[in-house]
Amino acid sequence: MTLLGRSLALGLLLLPLAPASAHADEKLDVDRVLSAGREDNQVMEHLDILSNRIGPRLTSSDALQTACEWARDRFKSFGIENAHLEQWGEFPVGFNRGPWSGKMVEPEARTLTFGTNSWTAGTKGVVKGVALMAPANAEELARVKDRLPGAWILLPSGAPRGDADFRKALDEAYAEAKIAGLIRGGRGDLILTGGNFKVDYDKLPTVPSINMLKSDYDAIAEKIKGDKPVVLEFDIRNYFKKGPIPQFNVIADIPGSEFPDEYVIVGGHIDSWDGATGTTDNGTGCATTLEAARIIMKSGVKPRRTIRFMLWGGEEQGLLGSRAYVKAHPDEMKKISAVLVHDGGTNYLSGIGVTKAMKSDIESVFAPLVGLDEKMPFAIREVNGLRGGGSDHASFLSAGVPGFFWGQAGKANYTTTHHTQYDTYDRAVPEYQKHSSIVAAVGALGIASLDHILSREGLTPPPGAAGGGGPGGGRRLLGVQMDEMTISEVMDDGVGAKAGLKAGDTILRIGDKVVTSREEMAEAMQGGEPTKKITVKRDGKEVELPLTFPARP
Repeated sequence: MTLLGRSLALGLLLLPLAPASAHADEKLDVDRVLSAGREDNQVMEHLDILSNRIGPRLTSSDALQTACEWARDRFKSFGIENAHLEQWGEFPVGFNRGPWSGKMVEPEARTLTFGTNSWTAGTKGVVKGVALMAPANAEELARVKDRLPGAWILLPSGAPRGDADFRKALDEAYAEAKIAGLIRGGRGDLILTGGNFKVDYDKLPTVPSINMLKSDYDAIAEKIKGDKPVVLEFDIRNYFKKGPIPQFNVIADIPGSEFPDEYVIVGGHIDSWDGATGTTDNGTGCATTLEAARIIMKSGVKPRRTIRFMLWGGEEQGLLGSRAYVKAHPDEMKKISAVLVHDGGTNYLSGIGVTKAMKSDIESVFAPLVGLDEKMPFAIREVNGLRGGGSDHASFLSAGVPGFFWGQAGKANYTTTHHTQYDTYDRAVPEYQKHSSIVAAVGALGIASLDHILSREGLTPPPGAAGGGGPGGGRRLLGVQMDEMTISEVMDDGVGAKAGLKAGDTILRIGDKVVTSREEMAEAMQGGEPTKKITVKRDGKEVELPLTFPARP
């Protein structure tokens, strides 16, 4: 008998012992992963390179391409041989942002804090000009028309002034005078960055549009009322690149030993807005994905199913990379057991919401994490169907794949960094990042080691259930901005505004359920009747208000 034959015979004799042996092996595998994750954890090194060396990674930018190639090579350095880029589409116009600066030079010196949206015009060097308030009517336009050439125009907050005919005349006057640019004031100390990539290279924007810190805007507006001219100076290096610009997802597989054509996907989006360095949205999720891959490879564990690590592009423009992947691989969807997405900032991965049908499987997967660190507890919540929200798991959910957005908790304030000038490396919490990379690795390995893929039963929420999921799902439903559980801003015409919510209110309960996090708030608003009550603390007293959500098809 050959050596292979003797091995097969021995294997057959041992078959009755396989379940107990498999259980022991699984525990040993998890122990190896935990050990690898605790020793020489490199998650902050990955984040440092993404955020500080490469920097912001706007879709269509040169930096995003650099980041994708770096991440592919990083996966390969862990021993993942098939790491590669897969094109998901192309952008008509590329955009690269250089440095920007601005100041008031007269009647006094003042450094200004501001930003500009992506795919908007720069200054092509230093541009100095007088500051003027935007005319509110035809009479004011006539008075300042001679001063418009080369001027920086401060736009009023809120809706445009005047009727359509006046606004058209104003735009024509600005174009004829070749104003230096437009300035809008913010709503506090946050400068949000967004932008519309659908621009025509033959008709590129030419007038800089500035989003300025409210305190700086107010200071300029106050000076304009005086008897001395106000002079501003800006240098904004925004550059366009003629397309088409190919765009990519990064993919890296640890092949499954028993079910190589079945998958567990772990990921986050590698693109970012470019008003800062894209750290918590979503360098943090990319770093934990990379480190989870490194941990599993270092441990030497062989998953039963293929664990696919994915870093998607174009998330900020509408989940473009993940949606394109789902569309390009329809036959693969039924073979994906789970998609685990980290895109909620630097707070630690604190739990996961699951359906009743998959709860026992998930409980067995994450049992090693319960009690792993009492300062960072992990909880499994049973939910009435999985919900999409605003991240890449939603693309897979739409194809009937269990897509999960991790629950997160901790001391970091995601609202402060989300798409703002504060989304920088110093805002990441190293102990949270390290812990989250271990959670992602254990979760991926555990789901990949189950005897079957996760159940699809009850995956879709029942008709009429309110949405949630994603970072800040609850506040999006309400139409509010929040610092922790305290409302900082109420959007006009939102559900919260119609209910009578006010800035400064602290949310205590949705219905009869006490809520202490955004995840709990989103969960409490899901399902049931479209009208719910919300209890807030206002001026030291509890106030109860009715919330009425619009009907959903």
